Amino acid sequence: MAAFAQAQTPAPAIEDATVTEIVVTAQKREERLQDVPVSVSVVGSAQLDRQNVGQISDLTRSVPSLSSSGVTGATPAIRGVSTNGFTRSSESAVSVVLDGVVMGRTQISELSDVERVEVLAGPQGMLFGKNASAGVINIVTKAPNPSRFEVIAHADIGNYDYQRQRLTVNLPISETAALRFNLNNRDQDGVVRNVLTGKSKKNSSYGGRGRLLWEPTSNLAINVIGDWQKTGTNGLQPYVYAIVQTPALASRLAACGVIASLHNEENCSEGDNKPTSRDVSYGLSAQIDYTLPGDYVLTSITANRWREGGKFGYFGLGGDTDLLNTNILSTNLAPSKIETFSQELRLTSPKGEKVEFVAGLFFSDTASHDLTFQGGGLGLLPAPLKAGRGGVTDVYQRSYAAFGQATLHATEKLSFIVGGRYTDEFLKDDAVAFTPAQIAALGYIATPAFSSSSVSGRVKTDNFSWKLGAQYAFSPSAMAYLTASRGYKGPAVNDQAGPGVDPIIEPEKPMYYELGYKGALFDGRVLATASLFHNKVDNFQTAVFVPSTPANPVPGFAQGNSPYMTSKGFELNLFGKPMRSLSLNAGVIYNDAEYAPTFLVACNSEQAKGVGTCSAAGTTRPVSQVANVPKWRLLVNGEYTRPMGALEGFVQSDLTYQSSTDFNPSPNPVTTSRAQWLLGGRVGVRSFDGRWGISVFGRNLLDNAYPYIVADPLGAFNGGAGRSYWTTPSMDWHRSFGVTLDARF
Repeated sequence: MAAFAQAQTPAPAIEDATVTEIVVTAQKREERLQDVPVSVSVVGSAQLDRQNVGQISDLTRSVPSLSSSGVTGATPAIRGVSTNGFTRSSESAVSVVLDGVVMGRTQISELSDVERVEVLAGPQGMLFGKNASAGVINIVTKAPNPSRFEVIAHADIGNYDYQRQRLTVNLPISETAALRFNLNNRDQDGVVRNVLTGKSKKNSSYGGRGRLLWEPTSNLAINVIGDWQKTGTNGLQPYVYAIVQTPALASRLAACGVIASLHNEENCSEGDNKPTSRDVSYGLSAQIDYTLPGDYVLTSITANRWREGGKFGYFGLGGDTDLLNTNILSTNLAPSKIETFSQELRLTSPKGEKVEFVAGLFFSDTASHDLTFQGGGLGLLPAPLKAGRGGVTDVYQRSYAAFGQATLHATEKLSFIVGGRYTDEFLKDDAVAFTPAQIAALGYIATPAFSSSSVSGRVKTDNFSWKLGAQYAFSPSAMAYLTASRGYKGPAVNDQAGPGVDPIIEPEKPMYYELGYKGALFDGRVLATASLFHNKVDNFQTAVFVPSTPANPVPGFAQGNSPYMTSKGFELNLFGKPMRSLSLNAGVIYNDAEYAPTFLVACNSEQAKGVGTCSAAGTTRPVSQVANVPKWRLLVNGEYTRPMGALEGFVQSDLTYQSSTDFNPSPNPVTTSRAQWLLGGRVGVRSFDGRWGISVFGRNLLDNAYPYIVADPLGAFNGGAGRSYWTTPSMDWHRSFGVTLDARF
């Protein structure tokens, strides 16, 4: 049977198997988890359910090496490395791969009907279609099963009108073919209330996936997958004022009944609008696995993905950037659409040979079209006059690559690893600003003090990245490895650069070292992993604060390069079932992440130029630990079961700790968080055959709130004197609870 086609008799569930039975495809072939010489964390479907992990961003509660990148809804960082910019041509340092397809900027957010998630740390590119300088989140959905008809239903109902439903149907067509359909829906009230309308923010997401598996012969397997997802809100802003240090802004807020505080959950935004708050992504892929003579497997993956957000042609209120009932900057729109085609061709050698290898070719082609528009009185123009600025950005990216990795088994215990990748890329980014006439036609006025610049950039690059390593098996259940990897992430164009600024953002090149150990304990029921890592990322692509200028009175962030950043530390994990009645996942990571000592950032609004650490030019050294990267993260989650007559009772727990972090590269005590403790749990009963279950769950049982503080981008125009701050209240600010129902037919 072709490799990667799921067998008709599925492997044991991760939570029910000994670690010697757990199979992953992190290296593009089926291998025991404990034999893979890569730092890989595996989250199975049962763990996803017990932790209520429904989105990629939720995986930070399951994997120690994942942490929030600091941007709401963005892909988490891996061991402190992520991309936190706003440039449209930027690639993500963390690649998300869904059933073999690189998502890029068309990625999904929801996790539904997932078999497992594999998180690989360190540069990837020798085995996966696209380069990733920080790591890969590899999502494997459940394959159709030709041997059984099945209907699976799951429903969560909780406070704050939280609802999450999933329905899966597995439909055999013949002995060699089956269909699997999944539908998912999620609705939840937000906690932010608009005092002008009396309404609270609502979030929703619904979508589905269809998958066909056909194995017409023992040598051929065909997987065709289509998916779609629509997410959106009712248009209300999720931000509120957390800190206000001037009477002028405080009185403006008080006039509409809002008091700024770290626990504030109200705003009086006039710029809420539903048309600006929708996002649709969908895709289609076909994977063909053909087993050649000699058990070599040829794999072809062809995919096309689309994503659309916002509403083109709309220029009214929406995306309010001032959060007040006056139009300072109540229009902030960014509709976009993107399409990506990719083709991967891969040859995998048979397992058990003296030399095992994976070699392949990869091609991707991405085109995106974006519009940006900002408008308002800026606190300077008499009503109803409104200044406006914006433009259209078209990005085209093309990538060719040849890649491969081989393992040479020198002896029964000692193996050597060598891999390489050649990448040829082309990027074209054209940002064309609206003319004064175009702005006037939209009902706004153009002013030199509030304008956009046209930016154009062309970059053609090639790169050779590589990996070397060695692996030694002490026994069938214990091994150690040492690897060195030179990675790569392509260049970008800063399409928000001002006049006279070089818009080209240099490629990012990490040099990564890892020393690791994996060993089975308790007769193979628990896997212990330990690793030391050191990652130096040259030309680290990061968001750089841009202060206001006469031509750009609204300060903000732009993408740029730090000379380098380093991330170094250790990670320990325990995974498995030490007792028949206890499933356990525990992990801890220490990560010392620093910017280059020569990297300078803009002083924050609490500093005065030429005073203390702030230079006369308004620059300062960044924070000692890279922004949004905690030095310590600790995760413990598990499940204890006990027979209760004809039923099985269970208790589950979920504890997450992380040390304090800075939310901004500029040193500012205001934008520093305290250490965080989040505790969740679940208790319930289910049938022994797994056909039904009911449970009660809770999140943030300690009822702790940890505000994420960012500078108010309009603090110079709303009376805040540049010393006001926002936060984004979320469900994690409150204790939440609910009921889960599961059924399987």
